[in-house]
Amino acid sequence: MNLHTPPPDDSWESDAVWKLLDQAPPRTASARFADDTLRAMRLAPAAKSWWSRLLSPAPLTGLAAAAAVALAFISLTGHGPEASAPTVAIDSAQAVAIEDIAETETLIAAADQLDDFSDIELVSLIGF
Repeated sequence: MNLHTPPPDDSWESDAVWKLLDQAPPRTASARFADDTLRAMRLAPAAKSWWSRLLSPAPLTGLAAAAAVALAFISLTGHGPEASAPTVAIDSAQAVAIEDIAETETLIAAADQLDDFSDIELVSLIGF
């Protein structure tokens, strides 16, 4: 339940800011307003699109330098992806149990939401 009642619809008209705006003298545009605006638009530099700024030579040079440093570090230290990749024994009893649990969970999800799976996916889940 809302304890605060909403203000009446005309409350914004009695706001102090609106009263000050009502007292301010109106501004009129000069006779050359349109000409000055068009001249300012012609003299303003054209904004580059985001993809042209991204593909400009300066960012590409920085990206190439960072890639070269990363490759040099990897080759000198010998900590490449193949050096740090752990080996997993799939023949272990734990791996077989985890695979069975994952297959069971996938089959339960497929049974609950048959419309989310195509016929080919359902046949491959069953194992035919």
